[in-house]
Amino acid sequence: MCSREISRYFLYARLQANPAPSDKRLKTARVVRGHSPGDPREKRTVANLVESVCSETAKIPSRPTQLKNVHVHDGGVVATVDNIPKAVDWLSIKKALDEKLGDLPSPVEGNAVTFATKVDPHSRSCFVLFKPFDVDEEFFRHMNFKVDANSATSSPNFMVASSSQAELEGDHSPEDDSTVPFYELQTVPLYGIDLQEALKKLPAHVLRKRESRAKAQRLKRNEQTSILSDCTSTPSKASRRTRII
Repeated sequence: MCSREISRYFLYARLQANPAPSDKRLKTARVVRGHSPGDPREKRTVANLVESVCSETAKIPSRPTQLKNVHVHDGGVVATVDNIPKAVDWLSIKKALDEKLGDLPSPVEGNAVTFATKVDPHSRSCFVLFKPFDVDEEFFRHMNFKVDANSATSSPNFMVASSSQAELEGDHSPEDDSTVPFYELQTVPLYGIDLQEALKKLPAHVLRKRESRAKAQRLKRNEQTSILSDCTSTPSKASRRTRII
C-alpha cells in the first residue's frame, strides 16, 4: 500500500468519525442558542429595532440636570426692563426700583440699583444691575413696579413749556397728583448669552464692583459650607486622642 492510499484511508476514517453537520443538528443548535427556525426575531427590520431601542431608553429614568445658573448673579442680579413707554426714561426706572427695594435686607450698603443703562430707542428696553440681596433670584422674576411718567419729563425746558402753556390756557390751579399717569413695568433676570450681552454694555468700574461683590459672596458661602462639614463630619482617631490627652 503506497503512501497516497494510506492518506486517503486516514481521511476517510476521519470523515466517518466526524461527519458533517446535518440539517437536524443545525436546527437543534439554533434552538439551543435561542433562535428557533420560526422565530420572528430573525425577520426584524430596522424600524422594529429603532422602536425597541426607543422603548428601552424610555424606561430608563432621566438624570437630574446640573443647575448651571445657580451662582451667576452672586455679584448682583442683572435684569432687563422691556416695553418701556416713551414718556419713561432710565432715571425714573432707577428711582422707582430704589423706592420699591429700599427695605429689602442686603449685605451691601447703598442704593438698590447699582447701575441702569439708557433706554434703547429701538427695542424700548434697558438693563438694570441690582446690588446683592438676601432674597432669592426668583424674587426679581417678573417683579412688577410702577413708574411715574412725570419724573421722566422733569427737565427745566419741559417745565417752562408746560407753565407757559398753562398760562395761555388760563389754568392757574395747582397740580393734582391724582392725575399723574403711572406705568407698570416688570423686571426679568438674564441668563446665558443674554447676560453676556448685557454685561458688555456695563462700564468697566461697574463690572469690577460686581466681581468683587461676587467674590465676597463666594467666600461667605464657602465659609458656611466648611462650618457645616466640620459639624457633620466624625473626628479622626488622632484628633480624638489629642482631645482625651
